[in-house]
Amino acid sequence: MSDDQQRQEAEHRRRFGLPPGVDPRNFDPRRAMDQASLEKVLRAQAIARAEAQAATTVIIATIVSLVTSAVSFIAAFAWNTAIQDVLNKYIGPNTALSRSLHLGKVGVEVVYAIAVTFIAIIVVLIVNRFASNLAKKSAIALASGS
Repeated sequence: MSDDQQRQEAEHRRRFGLPPGVDPRNFDPRRAMDQASLEKVLRAQAIARAEAQAATTVIIATIVSLVTSAVSFIAAFAWNTAIQDVLNKYIGPNTALSRSLHLGKVGVEVVYAIAVTFIAIIVVLIVNRFASNLAKKSAIALASGS
């Protein structure tokens, strides 16, 4: 073994706190520990793995939530345009209905806001009812042990 290799090996031993004669390439620190210390290390490793897995789960859930929100936002814009077009066709500023009700541009926009609010309330109620039924089914399945 050359002087340079011996110096590197000595440096490795010093850095790892190894006694002379122990090869740092084949050293297993678990064999040098007592059983209680080894169990502490293994428990700490298990906790670290669980925390890392939980963090990964949170990151994936956040990404899914962000993508879902983005797609929902795009769908909201599409529905916005569709609802505006329908309302402009039937109660727009130049239709017979808006002239008979004396609705100007602002009046048509108020009707649009009311219509969108009404649709939003209906959609939220339907989604909440669906989610409630799904939660009840999950609770029943969990209670029955399925």
